[in-house]
Amino acid sequence: MPERLVKQILYSLITIAVIFVTGLVVFQIIKPNPSCFDHRKNNGEEGIDCGGLCQSCEIKDLLALEYEPKSAGFLQNNNYFLYNQIVNRNDDWGLKEFTYSFNFVKEVENKGKIKEEIIKKVEGKSYILPKQVKYLVEMIEKPDFTYDKIILNIDTKKMVWAKPLSPDFVEANLFSVSNVVLKTGSGQIVSEANNSTSSINYNFTKDIKRGNQGEDVFNLQSILAQNPAVYPEGIVNGIFDLPTYKAVIRFQKLIGISPQTGIVDYKTREYLNRTYGTGGQDTTSTSGFTFNTNLKFGDIGSEVSELQRVLKEYPAIYPEGRLTGKFDYLLKKAIERFQTQYSLQVTGEFDTPTRTQLNNLINKSNSSENDIPPGVTAHLAFNVFNNVNASWKEILTVGFLCDQEQNLVAVAQTTNEIMAQNSQTVALSWTHQLPASIAICPGGLNVYTNTMDENNVKE
Repeated sequence: MPERLVKQILYSLITIAVIFVTGLVVFQIIKPNPSCFDHRKNNGEEGIDCGGLCQSCEIKDLLALEYEPKSAGFLQNNNYFLYNQIVNRNDDWGLKEFTYSFNFVKEVENKGKIKEEIIKKVEGKSYILPKQVKYLVEMIEKPDFTYDKIILNIDTKKMVWAKPLSPDFVEANLFSVSNVVLKTGSGQIVSEANNSTSSINYNFTKDIKRGNQGEDVFNLQSILAQNPAVYPEGIVNGIFDLPTYKAVIRFQKLIGISPQTGIVDYKTREYLNRTYGTGGQDTTSTSGFTFNTNLKFGDIGSEVSELQRVLKEYPAIYPEGRLTGKFDYLLKKAIERFQTQYSLQVTGEFDTPTRTQLNNLINKSNSSENDIPPGVTAHLAFNVFNNVNASWKEILTVGFLCDQEQNLVAVAQTTNEIMAQNSQTVALSWTHQLPASIAICPGGLNVYTNTMDENNVKE
């Protein structure tokens, strides 16, 4: 072979090698860092350190979000509520943030083929903790269009996976719900409980066993959850499930009842009512008292204390329920809520019109304690206790009401803040027409907070 040809081949190979090496170097420079949160399997990148977020993980284990896309909706007042349940099966990882939409879908025919067309999107953002079951709820005005179905879509490209800020901040241990009171617009109390924030006062009147649901179970679980050795799961959901059954057995053993049946029978009820019941409690009545003095911000004295005591009976008006004897900012806000509720001029002062309205409320018939504000058809109040050593800027409470056939008839949600190791009274109200007999849906009282977001922690 001619020497010249050999040299040309050699130069060509060297040139190709230089180009290849240069390209490889450039690729390594611009290649994005490996991420445990790519929406695919880790592609052999196991063992990488993603800024402390994930090590030796595979995405198929993190994408553990489960839900049935087909969603439900119902009309409440002139609003249409959409809801769906999602489940995070992952033990350690949650979604600090994700984006979703409820899509109204209509089937249209195009050239002989049926095609699904999205005619309306209702978007939202949320979060979900490890091992959490959560409801997503959105509201729009009554639809003025026709559709065939509602589909929930979760945007997998906008998921931010994270771990709770502390191993203690998992759903099962976060909150305890107690003193659940549901009143209807007629004033009839469906379930009774004392609104004390320091203890659970509740009378059990019937046997409770596995499979039962409702307020009795809510309050039973709230009592059992006070002792982690008895009820380590601490889940208060109103469903007498296997963990509750085992907790009752431990409780019966602890108080010396034999045999331990796991049923809240007569002996167990007798002990619960003697220890936690309202029969022996000195409950203070608000009737019979008349306010004679106008009060304003900064005032102190017994009349202020009495005003705080009376307003404490209305959790939606005075959720803090503080009895300080001083007309402080919290009492001022409570007066403003009261004035708004009864269409009075909102002054924040306990003036003559406000005093007259409150006197009328507390001094009418003996059933006055059961009354709820005019126009309200159902009022749900309960206590939420924060079990962990962190204060949260925002907790979200969602409540569902069902009829006798357990059909959903109402939903409401509200946000509050809650201090560490403290109790917060929460209230939900409805104003639309409801069936004569209603109750909290099974598992229909839920309290959520984002324990993965450091901005949610109150200093």
